[in-house]
Formats: sequence, C-alpha cells, structure tokens
Amino acid sequence: MSRIDTAVESGSVKLLRFAPSGRRLWIVVGRDSEYWTDPELGFCSCKDFYFSSLTKGEPCYHLKSVHKAMLDDKFVAFEFSDDEYTAFLQALAQDSASQLLR
Repeated sequence: MSRIDTAVESGSVKLLRFAPSGRRLWIVVGRDSEYWTDPELGFCSCKDFYFSSLTKGEPCYHLKSVHKAMLDDKFVAFEFSDDEYTAFLQALAQDSASQLLR
C-alpha cells in the first residue's frame, strides 16, 4: 500500500469546516506533525513542499492524499465555529514555523 493510500485509509486526512462562513482547512497527519494543505492553491506546510515540490513541480504526498481522499470521499470531517478560526490559524502557523526550523 502506498503512503497516499495509507494516509487516506488510516483517517489521517482531515477536513476542518468553519461555520457559518463555510471556510475549509485540510490537515494531513504525517509521521512528525500535522500538515496544513490547500488543494485549491496546491500548497502544503511540509518541508518537502518547500524543498522539492516548488522546484520539481510535483505535489507532496500530503497534497496527493487530500486529492485522493476528496475523490474517494474518505476523510474525517470536523465542524468548528468561525470564532475559532483565527486561533486555529495562529496555532497552525506556529506549528509550521517550528517544523521548518528543525
């Protein structure tokens, strides 16, 4: 089984929906951390995105996992209030920064 299939099958792909705005964040739980992805923008917060994906043009496995999960309609969804959105983004940014500095 590929890493992509494993991520999808294990429930590592998560959709966070914020109401009432309808904002959506996709998270993939990786080996070392949780990675924020934006499949519409082709963005991931993992190191591979910065060091390989941007130069080679090939999406990282986190983005591929989100795309597969969307196609297969197989992801874990969570609902949050819009009041929690800013705090959630701040936590994501701090986590992403600490991962990149390792």
